[in-house]
Amino acid sequence: MHRSVEFSMSCQTRHQVEQLTEAIIKIQDYLNNQPRRQKSYSNNSYVNKQTPRIQPLTEENLAKRLGVSEDSVREQRIKLPPPLFFAWCKGKDTSGIGWQFNAETGLYHPVT
Repeated sequence: MHRSVEFSMSCQTRHQVEQLTEAIIKIQDYLNNQPRRQKSYSNNSYVNKQTPRIQPLTEENLAKRLGVSEDSVREQRIKLPPPLFFAWCKGKDTSGIGWQFNAETGLYHPVT
């Protein structure tokens, strides 16, 4: 009986982690698609500026940006759940940008 309780809790915990992962990705997508405004002074008045967006990258270009091999990017993407892959990329990216993979496009998208 003890094993079935452990198994049940393990499945429940796994399901909760999957739900949290999906929620984090949705939040990151939402935040990444918001217009970014930067206030600056111009002739003593505020002017809104759009910050340039970083474009999605191929695996080859992401590897170059992170200073690792393509195999390393692929291995980490497969091995790690999306939030940890994001954190891994963010730690390697010189601008501190996290990246997530979009299976539909085959590209890596910046998540700031």
